[in-house]
Amino acid sequence: MKRVISILLGIVMMISLAACGNSATDQTAKDTASGEEAVENKGESPEASDNPADWPVISVDVLSFTDMLDRKDEVQKALNDYLVSINAGVQAEFIVNSWGDRSNNLTMLLTDNDNPIDLFCWRFYSSVDALVKNDQVIPLEGYKDTYPELWTMFPEPVYLTCQINGEQYSLPNADSFGNFCTYMLRKTVAEEIGVADMDGQEITLDELNEIITKAEEAFPDQAWWGDMAPLSLLGVDNLGDDYWLGVLLNRGVGETEIINYYESDEFRAWCEQTRWYNENGMVPADPENTVPTGTLYGDNVTSGGWVDGYSLEYVRSLLQGQGSTGEGDFVLFKLNDYVGTNSCIYNGWCISSLCKNPDAAMKLLNLMMTDEKVCRFFTLGIEGVTYQVNDNGCAMLADGVDDSTVGWNLSAPWFYPNQCLSIPYNTTMSTYYTDMEKCWFDEKSQFSNAMGFVFDNTEVYDQVKACQMIIDQYRSALIYGEVDVDKYLTKFNEELKAAGIDNIIAEKNKQFKAFMEANGI
Repeated sequence: MKRVISILLGIVMMISLAACGNSATDQTAKDTASGEEAVENKGESPEASDNPADWPVISVDVLSFTDMLDRKDEVQKALNDYLVSINAGVQAEFIVNSWGDRSNNLTMLLTDNDNPIDLFCWRFYSSVDALVKNDQVIPLEGYKDTYPELWTMFPEPVYLTCQINGEQYSLPNADSFGNFCTYMLRKTVAEEIGVADMDGQEITLDELNEIITKAEEAFPDQAWWGDMAPLSLLGVDNLGDDYWLGVLLNRGVGETEIINYYESDEFRAWCEQTRWYNENGMVPADPENTVPTGTLYGDNVTSGGWVDGYSLEYVRSLLQGQGSTGEGDFVLFKLNDYVGTNSCIYNGWCISSLCKNPDAAMKLLNLMMTDEKVCRFFTLGIEGVTYQVNDNGCAMLADGVDDSTVGWNLSAPWFYPNQCLSIPYNTTMSTYYTDMEKCWFDEKSQFSNAMGFVFDNTEVYDQVKACQMIIDQYRSALIYGEVDVDKYLTKFNEELKAAGIDNIIAEKNKQFKAFMEANGI
């Protein structure tokens, strides 16, 4: 199961979704089946009528990279035909939103009693705690006995990320729960400096520094380090807080005390490291404003960089689809062998509180998570039309279509509940998903003690806002190596103390200890 990454070494692929109106026919069927009032959530699997025309129609969130999914209706019909063939008792209506409008559209759909969205993914929109506070989702605990498989698919700590006060409000996506840090170096560069034979080796940061020093000497006009704060390399659980106002070291594994990372030896050492990178010309000229995208790396603007969160094999498989420049060969180095995850999982599927037939919505969600054919309609479209399966058992674009004409989004299987039921796309790595699953359940897999922990900042709201302003002023310059560490780090910490960071961390520790007690940690 998993989220297929779209951040390839500093690579962050952004996505788009396309908006499309509801089908009048489908809406009529939905209204007929559901009635005017929302049915009681009984936690039951709905009985299928003999007549599919009487089945409830569940509106479901669909992701697109393009403004329009030209085959939306075609794929929707194919899915519904399949649901009829298995007597599913439910049909689906696709709701598609453009990336730029996703937040606004979902906000409207989650408040529109006449045309609500029933089943949706909270990724790129909100968080579970915010959805619960806004009364936008229903609890799913009542379905645990009806669909027990859905509560055993993932390591137990993962479910905590979709719970509030012990109640399950969302089911997690099959996502990348393991965290690694991999460094990529263009093969031509690696050959030039004599390290091409080290492909796949685990190296220390000091050994990496020796390698990129040689690369800089041979190619002084290129950069060798991308994003300056890879969390998997830093080894912290930031508790879902991009400002790092209190973190757990060791990715949170076995840790019980939240600390001020900015006054730690670990943070100072990293700032000194990035200062060295900057002073030696190993980062882009304007690192704060240079996004290490696929274009940046792929087009030879730079020839090295890290990939945060993915194993060597996973990165290698992704790189196979990055050969547009003809320079797609890389030598990969493992920077750590640590498998684990921090406290936040950024995926999950919910049932809207406006859904008129939550039992039917849960029925469809169960099929999306357990039926491989249902899954593939969402992730790949229609076999022979949008995709085909090659001799290696991997998916590729169907004959006669390209990225501009395929009419369906094949590149975001991680958005849907269980991508591991799909077929790996645009790679020769047929074990892509099985290797991913192995990572979760491998004996090395470890999870933060803070899995599912959500900090309520109400008591320290003013201090949080004050500290955030100070962090905005100082942190980037420090972690990008642009300023003297001794001078600026001291001043940075003094101002954070004055603004109340100690109070924030004390309150966060208080809540964290209560969370651990409640969960038997």
